[in-house]
Formats: sequence, structure tokens, C-alpha cells
Amino acid sequence: MTTNLALYRLLVFNLLEINLRNVLVFHCWSGPEAYPLAVMMSESHIYSQYIDLQQNAGSLADIHKDYLDTDNDITKMAVFLDLGCPQAGFITNQSSRARTYNRRFHWLLFDPMGNLTNLAELFVRANISLDADVTYIERRAEEEDDDEGEIFVLHDVYNKGSHLGGALNVTIDQSVQCNGSHCWVRDYLSDLHERTRLQQRMDLTNITFRMAALVSVMPLTSKEEVLMGFLTSEEDAHLDSISRLGYRLILHIQDILHFNLSYIWVTDWSIQDAFGGAIGLLGNESVELCSSPFIATWNRIHFVHPMTELAEFRAVCIFRTPHNAGIKATVFLEPFKPSVWLAFGAVLILAGCLLWVIFRLEQHGMQRCLEFMPSLLSSCLISLGAACIQGSHLLPKSTGGRLAFIAIMLTSFIMYNYYTSIVVSMLLGSPVRSNIKTVQQLADSSLDVGIDNVPFTKAYLTSSPRSDIRSLYRQKVENRRDPSTVWYEPEEGVIKVRDQPGFVYISEGSFMYHYVEKHYLPREISDLNEILLRQESSVYHMIHLNSSYRELITQLEVRLVECGLTSKQRRFFTKTRLQTYTNSFVIQVGMEYAAPLFLSLLAGYSMALVILLMELAWKRAERQTMTMGRSLLPQEK
Repeated sequence: MTTNLALYRLLVFNLLEINLRNVLVFHCWSGPEAYPLAVMMSESHIYSQYIDLQQNAGSLADIHKDYLDTDNDITKMAVFLDLGCPQAGFITNQSSRARTYNRRFHWLLFDPMGNLTNLAELFVRANISLDADVTYIERRAEEEDDDEGEIFVLHDVYNKGSHLGGALNVTIDQSVQCNGSHCWVRDYLSDLHERTRLQQRMDLTNITFRMAALVSVMPLTSKEEVLMGFLTSEEDAHLDSISRLGYRLILHIQDILHFNLSYIWVTDWSIQDAFGGAIGLLGNESVELCSSPFIATWNRIHFVHPMTELAEFRAVCIFRTPHNAGIKATVFLEPFKPSVWLAFGAVLILAGCLLWVIFRLEQHGMQRCLEFMPSLLSSCLISLGAACIQGSHLLPKSTGGRLAFIAIMLTSFIMYNYYTSIVVSMLLGSPVRSNIKTVQQLADSSLDVGIDNVPFTKAYLTSSPRSDIRSLYRQKVENRRDPSTVWYEPEEGVIKVRDQPGFVYISEGSFMYHYVEKHYLPREISDLNEILLRQESSVYHMIHLNSSYRELITQLEVRLVECGLTSKQRRFFTKTRLQTYTNSFVIQVGMEYAAPLFLSLLAGYSMALVILLMELAWKRAERQTMTMGRSLLPQEK
């Protein structure tokens, strides 16, 4: 018992050093031997649970479900195992199968015999993770006074991946001296204390990662050299751009960690969200890495862990505004509110009346001779001409009258310049946009639709739970006589959008933008309408949720983001917007704007002609009436 007191003190010292308050002790001590340890744990406010392997030998089959089930609020727990117990081999075997040698458990292994060979036999084929927190305690005999206590040597135990070519690694760490009252670090026996566990284990020279390499534009029957050349080349960067972007970043990580890669070639991102394709291989741990990033959906994050954001995924519907998009007559009325138009009209009528009064006063009161006396209608026409900055050949002769006319002209000049500047900016600004703004409006419209034949677009249209997407697929694909005619190659679809205004093409934005910039003129680019097929989402590099390399690779990907390598590769492989330069082409005003002018002119002439005919008819009727009246008068003899 005296010998075990130093060991007990070491256990408490180790747990307090890393701030752990929960420990599970697998032992084969008697009750009196284990009692001092329970007292020390209680005094240090550490919750401890003891499992006697000898007394519970018959109920160890479900020991990990009973005691090591981590589906609870405890983020990390310490586990002590006495390797001197006869059942220790069974416990290590079960722990390896349950994959509990990971970052969530702090294992403390103690062999009373101090036999490293026994440790190697138990753990040489064990499933110990790269991020495992396993410490082997070796009692070291020293020729010192009993008051100085005992010396224990701590070893760091890990494996970089036994199923991927890794070997068991036992690295000496430090020596700790303990007596019955306290412990202290006696000496550091290596440089492990200078780095974290992950920094110590970053060299993965003998490890071969399995990677799902996604290529959708080439047949998988091609030679591996051809597929590899496609992933590493910089030509046609728009083809499988997301997958090639992710692969470039994996190569950067490979340069740091020095691991090897074994390729599993696939063509599909997924078949049903979290299952099938590349994401399915990640989810069932058939591969450790995948070249392509993915959208972090709710179903997927139950199996995989998103590491860092690589790019934006934008599935869009593009089309040019149809020529029959409608006449835009309101553009000539939009500069002013209706209240302003009414007020300005009232001012012009009042000004016309004022001019008519001035002309009458000048004719009768001031005896000014005018060429003719304008009527009230003519005075209102003079006021309207002033509003249109047309001037007038008939002006008041008096000083007051001319000042009134100057006031009308000045007010009209200010209104005219404001109005024309707004109208010109609207006419020469952005082209006419379609009124179709949502996917449901597109589904209900008469526009023809073409769809990119890439797998993820097909999968989303056929399996999306959104009602508007189902409506779009039903009305634009299933209701066709030949649904196969809806699928277009990207370049073919983009060219058809250019040549047929009103034709809609659906694909991933970055993929289409390459062909848009290749085949479109700047004015044609500015004429494009865009509707988001799905909410704009970020894509992330994924790794399995329980992967032992998760923390290490995530930290390295964050480093790539911080040093700018991720953004450099993203700018090369993806496009998030189209660049247009309005100064490089002449803006043309179409008939949708000019038609209202011609129609108003036609309406004005028609109205004038009708009024003229009515006046002629009136005059003719008046002459006939006068002729008849004269004929009825008695003739003079």
C-alpha cells in the first residue's frame, strides 16, 4: 500500500495539471488498497469511478457502452488502466474496437512490472489515433532515501494510423517524482513539452491517405495519368473547378505533412444528399480525404465535419430580356410624383390666364397696339411653350408683363433641366430587366428552359424538397414531350441564351461565367438577368466527423487561409461575378422606351384631326344654317 501511495499521488497530480475532473479507474486492487486513492480524488474535487476487473470479469462485454459512452455532456474524460490485471488485454482490445484511443479520452496506462514489451504486444495493432492522448507510466527504481519518494517516467504513446501504414510510437516525455504528499516534475527527458501533441506528430511520411478524386468531365476509364494530369493542369480552369481547387489545397497540405495519396476516382458529388458519390465515401470512412468541397447541409454534418470555406456556390438561371418584355411608358412620368405633375399643370394654366389678362390690359388700358389679340387658349399655349423651353413670338409689351413671362420661363427652365436629366439617366442606364424575379415566377412563365447536365444540378432538381423547385421541374422538364431535350452542354446553353432572348439556362454560376465572357459582348452581358436557383452557399473541405486527422488538417487549412494560398487558388479557379465596362460600347435606347413617344405623337395627331374635322363640320353646318335663314327672308322689290 505504501508503494501505491506515490502512484495515487501521481494520478491526482497528472489530472490537476490538465484540469480534468472526471476519471474512470480500471483496477484489480482490493478495497483497502483503492481507498486512499478515492480519498485523494475527493479532496482534489475529482469525480472518480472504480471498476474492479476481477470482481466484474463476467460483465465486461458491454463495459464501453456502460462507462465510456461519450454521448453526454463530458467533453473529455480520464481513464486509468492497470496493465498488470489479467483482464487488461481484453480491455485494450475492446477499447481499440470502440475507437476510444482518441482526443476525447486521457488514458493513463500503468504496468507494475514496468515491461515495455508487454505494452508493445498489447498496442502494436491497436487502433490508436493520431490525436490519441495516451500516457504510459513506468516506475523507475532509484537509490535515494524513502523520504524523497519514487520516480515515474511518463511516455507518450500514439500511432499515426495503423490501418494506413503507421507504426506504434512510444516517446519518452518526462520524469515525475512523488511521495505520499505531493509530486513535482523532476526532469524533462525530451522536447515534447516544447510543442503540442499535434505539432509533435506532423510528420506522416509512411502514411498513405485514401482520397476520393472527383472528375465529372472525363470518363473514369481513362488512364490514371490522364486523370491526374487533368487535376494538376491549369488549362480549362472552369472544368471541375471546385474539385481542382480542393485538390490544389490538398497538395499544399501534403507538402507539409509528407503523406502519400491513393486515389479513388468518382464522378458524382452525391446521389442523395449525404449518401452516395464522393460524400458517401467520406461518410462511411472509405476515404480520408476528398478533392472536392461540399455544401454543409443538415444531413451531411451528422457524418462529416466542415473544415474551412473554400468558395461560394451559386446555382443560377440566366436569360436575356425578351424583346416583347412590354412598353415602358412610365419612365417619362417617374421623375415627378403625380402631385407634382398636377401642381405644375395648374401653374401653367394659371400662367396662361395671367398672360391673357395682361394682353387684354395692354390692349384696352395701355393702348398698346398688338398684331392680334390672343385668345385664352392661345395664352395657355404660350405658357406650355415656355414650359417646353420653346419661347414665344408673341410677348407682352409692358415691363410688368415681361417680368411675369420671365418668371414663367425661369420656373420652366429649372423643371425642364431636372426632368430631362432624370429621363436621360434612366434611358441610358441599365437595360430593361425582366419582371421574373423568383423561381416560381419562372416556372409559371412561358419561357423555354435549358439545364446543365452536371450531376449535382440534376440531383438538386429531382430531389429538392422546395415547392418552387418541384414546380419548375414538373412544368419545364416532365411536361415536355421529350424531357431529354432540356439538357444542354454549358457552352451550347450559354450561346443559346445569347442568340435567343427569353431562353433560360440553369447551371453553376462560376462554370457559366467562363463561356459568357468568351462569347458575349459587353452590352450583351449587361442585358443578362439572373435568378438564384438555390440560396447562395459556401462550400467547405470535409473530413469524417470522427477522423483522428480532423484537428491537424483543419489547423493546416486555416493556415492556408491566413497566408493567402486559399484565396489565390480561389481567384484562379472560380468567378463570382461578371465584369462589364459601360464605356466600351454605345448604349442604345430600344423601342420599349421609344414606342410611347411615337404612340403619344400618333394619338395627338389623331385627336387633332378629329377636332379639326369636328370644327369643319361645325362651320359647314353654321354656313348652311345662315344660307337657309337668308332664303326665308322676304325679297325686296
